[in-house]
Amino acid sequence: MVATPARTQNFSSPQKPANTAQPRTISHFGFIDQVGELPTTPLFGTDGIRGRVGGLLNAPLALQVGFWAGQVLRQQANHPGPVILGQDTRTSGNMLAMALSAGLIAAGLEVWHIGVCPTPGVSYLTLTSEAIGGVMISASHNPPEDNGIKFFGKDGTKLSTALQEQIEAGIRGNADFPIVYSECGQHYYRPELIRNYAQSLHGPLLSVSNLHGMRVVLDLAWGAAVPLAAQVFTEMGAEVICLHDQPNGHQI
Repeated sequence: MVATPARTQNFSSPQKPANTAQPRTISHFGFIDQVGELPTTPLFGTDGIRGRVGGLLNAPLALQVGFWAGQVLRQQANHPGPVILGQDTRTSGNMLAMALSAGLIAAGLEVWHIGVCPTPGVSYLTLTSEAIGGVMISASHNPPEDNGIKFFGKDGTKLSTALQEQIEAGIRGNADFPIVYSECGQHYYRPELIRNYAQSLHGPLLSVSNLHGMRVVLDLAWGAAVPLAAQVFTEMGAEVICLHDQPNGHQI
């Protein structure tokens, strides 16, 4: 059995200037009217929010999701972050990641954007850092035209149904939300954190087999494991042959 990793990374809340600014609502920036009509069924399914990009999923909705998720995560943790943000290689990933990050920042949170990474990497980094939550932009096995938003709690597990319902209630019940400039968070690009996840895979894999002298063929399917899979197996001694090892959001 693999031991549960400890939360090791120290985090201290950033110093905020005195709150002297007057709040404005997000509708002042012209986004809210573009969200579109929400479905009568719940936004959150068994694995987060998923749908066709340009239909249910668009940048204005991701902005709203980010803000209300930020409110819920901050209330649970009682400090402003960070939140780990990852994505797969879908062509819509950057659009949704940036919009969702903007919502989290508007809620006063710090965002650590790790870039393209497998979903378990977001879970692991959320657990082992002082993150208050994580979010993955991915639709897993769905067609390339789809995408999704999946949240993790600070323990690295999928956010509870109750907290997802709180996020959705904010989205459905509040067309406007206040933004105070002096309380906005920050966005940091942190791709180097993926290395911590890659190193965490060595122990479990080596406990099963010594890879020295083995030839391993990896079909990476143009997806989220492209940046690290070959490196992990090579470091464990395998001779690696990769197929479909370039990111391609049209064929994921």
